[in-house]
Amino acid sequence: ISMSNWKNFLKADGTPSSKLVVEGANLFIEPAARQALFTNAGVLIVKDSSANKCGVICSSYEIIASMLLEKGEFKKIKTELVADVLKKLRGFARMEAELLFKDFTNYPGALPTFSERISRAINDLKDAIVHDLKNMKRDEYIKYLPVFREHLPKKLLEVAGHEILNKVPEAYLKAAIASSIASQFVYKEGPTYISTLPRERLGAIAFRYNEIQAEISSLIEKIQKSDLSEQAKNEVVSLLRHGGARTRLEASFNQEAQK
Repeated sequence: ISMSNWKNFLKADGTPSSKLVVEGANLFIEPAARQALFTNAGVLIVKDSSANKCGVICSSYEIIASMLLEKGEFKKIKTELVADVLKKLRGFARMEAELLFKDFTNYPGALPTFSERISRAINDLKDAIVHDLKNMKRDEYIKYLPVFREHLPKKLLEVAGHEILNKVPEAYLKAAIASSIASQFVYKEGPTYISTLPRERLGAIAFRYNEIQAEISSLIEKIQKSDLSEQAKNEVVSLLRHGGARTRLEASFNQEAQK
């Protein structure tokens, strides 16, 4: 669909033949045509970079599985592994969709604009993290391995998680860690917040955020085991999950400024 034919998508009365388009193919609709359909007919378009993100993730699972498993090992767990992959992909698709439509609701603009912002934020963070990881030795970057392990399908981790450091090339592992940390940060806090952070410190801030997330998880476990009432536990846990990491991060910024 291009600027030469986008009006063909409309019915005789000028209303769209579909109010929602999910781009299953890359670059099927030209950017200008996307905007024209939204501006003139209110068509909501889920851009290819959002709609097909799980395809990219699935490919990464294929690569990591080929690194960690022999052919026979893969065949033995194929059914369970595929089920775990699908569960992971549904979770990632849900996070992308929720963030996409949340920002679309809260800020002006068409859906493709927010898809681009999400992708840009993740890529900028990933590049900054990879840059900072580049010169780290194994005993330095290994502390960030849990966020990558959390990203993997349950069955793959169960069968071959102990082989990650032995079989996955260091450069690939660092890139995977960076992608995992970046995605976690963006899906939790949103691209608008990421855009306010100083670019020269993006990597360091992402590492700190990841460490704070681990601290919050540990604190939540303690609260859930405490003597507080169930209602109080739920309220405190909800506050920590929705704003605890960002609040703690902002507090660390203030502490640095006062030094």
